[in-house]
Amino acid sequence: MSDVPPISIPLPELPDELMLDIFHRADASTILNARSTCRSWRVKLSSYDFQTTLAQRWKHHGCSLLMHFCYPSSLMNSVDWVMRMDASSGYTMPFHFPFLLTYEGWFHIIGVENGILCIRYSSMGKKSYLLSWNPVSRKSKIIQDPVYIFQPDLVYLYALVYFPSTLDYAILYIFKQTSESPSSSLSIYTSFRRNWNVIITCPPYVVTLDATYVTLGGSIYWLTCSVDDDERRSPYIVCFSLLSNTFQQIFIPRQALAHCYMLMLLNQKVCLASSTHDEEVFSTSIWHVAVTEEEPAWTRLFMYNGVAPLFTPAIFLDEDIIEIKERHFEEDGVDDSHVSHFHICRYTPMEKTRRTLHWVEYEDNVRIRSLHVYYETLYPV
Repeated sequence: MSDVPPISIPLPELPDELMLDIFHRADASTILNARSTCRSWRVKLSSYDFQTTLAQRWKHHGCSLLMHFCYPSSLMNSVDWVMRMDASSGYTMPFHFPFLLTYEGWFHIIGVENGILCIRYSSMGKKSYLLSWNPVSRKSKIIQDPVYIFQPDLVYLYALVYFPSTLDYAILYIFKQTSESPSSSLSIYTSFRRNWNVIITCPPYVVTLDATYVTLGGSIYWLTCSVDDDERRSPYIVCFSLLSNTFQQIFIPRQALAHCYMLMLLNQKVCLASSTHDEEVFSTSIWHVAVTEEEPAWTRLFMYNGVAPLFTPAIFLDEDIIEIKERHFEEDGVDDSHVSHFHICRYTPMEKTRRTLHWVEYEDNVRIRSLHVYYETLYPV
């Protein structure tokens, strides 16, 4: 054998375009490890273009539904749980948060967007926090709860909204300083400023922030109703734009009025599901509302009905509708004995078919507090 070492030939460097395409096909751990090698790759693999392309590729792998189950009694908030279910197969899997709860603890999911969960929680039932968390990267950030900054008398929930074409998000918080205050106030936390310094006085028609809001293009939409007339509550949509910091009131036309409503997104369009029902049949219409600075335009996209208790339309997934039929029974002859049924279906309007994803039964009085669509990403917190 020769003692002469072999001649080393430097390997040609791959262009960045090819390297990024390789990373687009890599798993999360490979990307996270590559980020820690040097500053150059940390910048490249954390850019908006890379993150959005990666999210689109991962989106084809499917998504999950996060269902927050709870008990009506506030004394049992610590035993709330979240079921993660595959939106195609209905297969369920465990889902654990990065915090612990004592007997007096509780949590609420504020919103889920771009793979980021925003959660309000209290481990011991006393001081509460907001948490921004990415389950894939396992990165999290604790945010001060504005309740302890403004100390309001009335709190009207929170919301998570992303700025368009960025990796930055905002958390909205609507409150009343005192119960006698003539109007509500809106405070905004942003991921780049990291404070609650932005405070906006809301117009009179903004009286609450509904938990079933939807977001699109840096704007948030939620349903509320007029409380001036108790006999006839007039429903309308409130829109708030992050870019202009302005509100807009959108009235629901007479032809779209029904018993119950749900805002949803279909192909990047704001839609309203209006449903009428009785004990035997139900009918649901899907309306598209084109929001403009002038008069919004309403168009009915399609309508479907059935002979059964109401399947509540909860959320659009691609071209399908995720529906939930929630039923509660009391067993005869047994005191305080309840049974809760949850039937989760995926309805395809084009084929007019309904496929069962999951059926679950609990021997207790259980409710669904919220339902969210979750796509895995590596978005920063």
